[in-house]
Amino acid sequence: MFFRSWASLGQVVLASAIVFAIVVAMLRFAGQRALAKMSGFDIVFTVTLGSVVATGAISRDVPVVNAIAALITFLVLQEVIRFFQSRSLGIHHAVREQPDVLLWDGHLLEDRLRETNISADEVRAAVRKAGLRSLSEARAVVLENDGDWSVIAKRDGPSDESAFYGLPIPGHPEASRGDDDARAVPTSPRRLP
Repeated sequence: MFFRSWASLGQVVLASAIVFAIVVAMLRFAGQRALAKMSGFDIVFTVTLGSVVATGAISRDVPVVNAIAALITFLVLQEVIRFFQSRSLGIHHAVREQPDVLLWDGHLLEDRLRETNISADEVRAAVRKAGLRSLSEARAVVLENDGDWSVIAKRDGPSDESAFYGLPIPGHPEASRGDDDARAVPTSPRRLP
């Protein structure tokens, strides 16, 4: 079981090299975005890609051409989905999890902490890492769809707060989270208090 034949070993080496070269070319085509921090969608794509690569490189039952066809199909699907989600927030939020606002205007949003199974200590840690000493110094703490924390400090003076566009902000009609439609983003950015 440790060694079948030189021909079999050569087939694995050749198939692995071909599939590796195709994956490198695909990542070059997909660009830096494919290598950035990953959302759930990106992780599923990466795991699927890895499975196809492993199967194509090792399995004698799957011709290398079939593995390449599968890789190209997944890349095309990812690019088509990326195209549509860049043009439609509805599709974007269907594919990628919407960020969660867990603290607003210095106050923890207990209902959202329970919904997301995030502890208040995790929010406090994010605030500390941002260099703030108190929750009251933060305008918002957002758990982004790639798992990173965004902590926005309060600022003196007027601000349009356009970075919050599309987020469920407490006290606004779009912010109610009782059903899927309630999480919809407004059709145009508006000034928040």
